[in-house]
Amino acid sequence: MAQKLEVFQSLWAMELRRPDGFTWSDEEKFVMMSEAGYDGVALDFAWNDIESALKHLPLMQKYDLGCALIAFPATPEDLQGIIDLAADCDTRYIAVNGRYFPWTPAEAVSCICQWLEMGDKAGIPVFLETHRLTVTNDVVFTLDLLDLIPELELVADLSHIVVAREFPEPVDEMHNDWIDRVLKRSASLQGRISNREQIQVPLGFPQHAYWEKQYAQWWEQGFRYWRNRNDENAVMNFLCELGPPPYAITDKNGEELSDRWQEALRMKKQVKEIWESLETGRSD
Repeated sequence: MAQKLEVFQSLWAMELRRPDGFTWSDEEKFVMMSEAGYDGVALDFAWNDIESALKHLPLMQKYDLGCALIAFPATPEDLQGIIDLAADCDTRYIAVNGRYFPWTPAEAVSCICQWLEMGDKAGIPVFLETHRLTVTNDVVFTLDLLDLIPELELVADLSHIVVAREFPEPVDEMHNDWIDRVLKRSASLQGRISNREQIQVPLGFPQHAYWEKQYAQWWEQGFRYWRNRNDENAVMNFLCELGPPPYAITDKNGEELSDRWQEALRMKKQVKEIWESLETGRSD
């Protein structure tokens, strides 16, 4: 058995939020994800509670889709319900977005370690996601956490890092080194492309070409690091997470500037091609 890449789609990203009110039914969303060849779906608890998530379990089973859970706990106790739910799903991992704001990285260690221990006890990997308005809001703070907690692994959503620190264009050596250190400790990647001012830019627009290329290079490097430190049977997860408005940019009428579903399919194809390009062997 060789290392494997699984590409998931975010259920949150399937929301349209159009001015005319048109949306897809839950069943339609799962049919679309299944027919498009996604390996699984991520449930985001910034927007849903456990009761609403439970109704999706039969659809995940019906369409043979794996599961990732995106949690937003403020305390160790807040995570328990998500862990209990994970036991009922084919859950690959829980991404913790800690809504917990200690003044120093050292103060954060106890809470984060409790989250990791809860995952270990349940047999479900728990990773810390890089996300604004969470304990990982600042990348330098996050790098200190990695130094303080050797067992900590990340879910790397690089878009939040780029915007929060307003990275220069082109990205200079110092900022690229920060990303490199994050990627070396990332167990999973999330797919969204930002520039230094906007959390999610439309794909294929010429003015965003620099950032599309930069993110592809970062994702490739993240894959390389992951492949080099994991065994031959390990599975890497990449989550397409192109969010609805206000993440997606809209015009004066509230209409999105691009088709996020088609963009997600394009992103899935791209990351699979990046992964396949590395299949000939591991790189240092």
